[in-house]
Amino acid sequence: MPARPPEIPVSDFDAAADFLHGGDGFLVTSHVNADGDAIGAVLAMEGLLRQLGKASTAVLEERPGDAYAFLPGTGGIVEAGAAGGGHQQAIVLDSSSLARTGPVAECLAGGASVLNIDHHADNQRFGAANLASDAVSSTCEMLYHLAVHMDLELDRSLSELLAAGLLFDTCCFRYSLTTPTSMEVGADLRRRGARLDRVADGLYSNATLGSVKLIGRAIDSLELHCGDRVALLGLSRRDLALGDPEAIVNYGLMVRGVEASALLREEEPGRFRVSLRSRDDDMDVSAVARRFGGGGHPQASGCRIEGQAGAVRSRLLAAVEEMLP
Repeated sequence: MPARPPEIPVSDFDAAADFLHGGDGFLVTSHVNADGDAIGAVLAMEGLLRQLGKASTAVLEERPGDAYAFLPGTGGIVEAGAAGGGHQQAIVLDSSSLARTGPVAECLAGGASVLNIDHHADNQRFGAANLASDAVSSTCEMLYHLAVHMDLELDRSLSELLAAGLLFDTCCFRYSLTTPTSMEVGADLRRRGARLDRVADGLYSNATLGSVKLIGRAIDSLELHCGDRVALLGLSRRDLALGDPEAIVNYGLMVRGVEASALLREEEPGRFRVSLRSRDDDMDVSAVARRFGGGGHPQASGCRIEGQAGAVRSRLLAAVEEMLP
């Protein structure tokens, strides 16, 4: 089985294991706009807690959409508004700060004890225990190493949940954050029964007819800026009635010479959700996202920006242009 990345101290794994053994009744959560790694990690952590005989409640800003229904357990995730408050113990996954959980943070009691498990380079180590390092490709890969460290069983179901996060954050091993250990973890999950082909199909070939047609509208909106090095796509609220596939932003990178792509989605008048992608990590789009209160990875990040459409476009493009290598 794959070795633990040497950059991560054994003591961090021990601290995480002690936190799980010593607590109960955990709130398990992740960042706003939860993606494949966040959702896979939340559901996998619940499975690991059940092995330990621990109770937990999975809570996110909002319940995952139908695109993630192929992952077992998504129906049991509770929206933040229905979770109640006063939770004393929490496990925060795939989030560089507690603030990135959005309204879920309000569900915690003052002084709540937190286990922070993450792989973002800018993680603030905000937990009572922290298992956080960008030496791994995804939070699901980090959970794999923790499960192995704790001698917990990874059956087919758990292996496929972990594979979902691994494949999502590496874009099926395409992104530069993929390491040899990441690929070895994928191989071991396959040996444990995970159908990587089916997981990848669920992540990337699982859109509604309306969402597929929406790709055409987004491509029609595509513009090149900053000397044709930046692609900008946009979708209106009316467009989003058809669907909302996250992967649309990647189409900008299909244009030769484009180094970064941005997709603006109008969530409501004066409020836009922004997805950012870059061709390689020389162009760090996470730095752009952080300027607007968001976050993510050098090649895949997101944020929200408020303002009129023209002003939002100008502010975003200015920030992207400053980061171009």
